[in-house]
Order: sequence, then C-alpha cells, then structure tokens
Amino acid sequence: MMSQPVQPEGLNRVISIVVTACRKAFREGLVCVILKGSAVKGDFIPGYSDLDFHVFLKPEAMDGEKSPNLEDAITFQRLLGTINPQDFGASQFQVFFLNAEKYPKEWLPPTAGTYKVVWGTTPPTLQTLDDATYVRYARQFLESIDTDKQNLIGRFIDKPNSRAPAIVRLLGTILKGHLYSVSMLLLSQSKTALRLKLDSIIPLVEEGIGSAGHISRFFAHVSNWSRIQETPELARNAFREGIAALEEISTWIHQKRASRAS
Repeated sequence: MMSQPVQPEGLNRVISIVVTACRKAFREGLVCVILKGSAVKGDFIPGYSDLDFHVFLKPEAMDGEKSPNLEDAITFQRLLGTINPQDFGASQFQVFFLNAEKYPKEWLPPTAGTYKVVWGTTPPTLQTLDDATYVRYARQFLESIDTDKQNLIGRFIDKPNSRAPAIVRLLGTILKGHLYSVSMLLLSQSKTALRLKLDSIIPLVEEGIGSAGHISRFFAHVSNWSRIQETPELARNAFREGIAALEEISTWIHQKRASRAS
C-alpha cells in the first residue's frame, strides 16, 4: 500500500489555516483543536485520505451536540472555503465540532497515539477508555456491517462515472473502521490495535478472519487514487473488492456468533 507521512510543510500550513479559522470564528468559545487519524499515524494515502480535525467548543458556542452556532459556522466556512484540500494532497478536510463538556455517546474517543493537540488544552471528556469499553464499541460497530454493505451498493448503483470514486472513498472509510474493530477483537489490548498503521492492520485482519485478500486488493487499488478517479473500470474494480472485504468480515462475525451460541 502506498501510504506515507504527510509532508510537514503542507501539514503545518493546513493546521495553521484551520486553527486560525477556528480562533476567528469561535473566539472565546474555542477550547481545543486536535488533528487525528492517518496524518498523525503516518499511513496517509495521497489524494485519497482526509485531514481530520476535531474542534472542541464551549457549550454556549454549540447548537446541538455536533453543530456550532449558525453565524459562527458561516464565518468558519468563509475562512476555510477558499482552500482546496487537493493542493495539500488530501481528499478533503474533515472538521468535526464537539461540545467540550459532553463527548457524543455513540462515538469512541480517540486513544493516545492516534491524535495530537494542535491548539488549546485537551478537554476532560477526551479521555482514554478501558479495553473492555473499546471492545464493546467494536462489537456494536460491527453489527452494522451488513447494512453498511447494502447501503453502499444502493448509493453506488446510480452514480455517473464522475461520482463513483466518491462512493469508493466512502466504502474505504467504512471498511477501515470495521478493520480496526476486528483488530480490537483479535488483539488482547484494543488500544494497541487503534495505534497500529493500516499497513499493519490489513495483514493482521486478513490472517485473523481467513481472508482471500480482498482487503489488500481494495487498498492496493485506492493507493493509486488518481487512476481510480480517471478510470471508471478501476473504480468499479475497487468497489467490488471493498464490498467483498465487507462480506468476508461479515461471514467471520456470523461464524463467531454461531460458535458462541453452540
């Protein structure tokens, strides 16, 4: 897989742009900004991967659990809207806004080693959980895998060639989440699994579930993202491999469930 660290110059510029936009838009309501995911762990796939940020705001700066107040949101978009993520080798910027005093119940907090604070002070809600809790979240997430597969096929089937790569990318995001969930079940220490790079997770999961290699082939396809965007048949091949990978994981889950019941 053609993953690699993000170029420091470009990453530092993106961080500066996002932090500056946050400070101008949310002012005293801003508590903390973290960078998380592949850019931190070093398994960034140029052109395919996102640059992921979590922005923690004071409750009075929020309108709901994951949305800032409207005018502040418009100000932030205005400040960030002229920046093209592709200029920094990213598919897009993913910026999530969270209440600094109440982490979403359905979200799994990132563990140490998978994020870094780029501005402010880490809120108390961003705390590492025990291994048993991470395993419970993993099992819950894996329960959705059959529905995820069906929804992805439904979203892919009517797309023009120009929009098919976006669904392939969405499939990869969902598949990656399921890979980490499986790895947490396979390893005795779930937080260790979350810190692993994707290049280490793929062989771990493929061996653990008895994969025929669909996971590896999917990520081999998307590692050359420009070709996926330019060649519709390659996008279809990648989609086929990704769906087959989800099916392999689903089969493994059902087998484990049947084994526990017998």
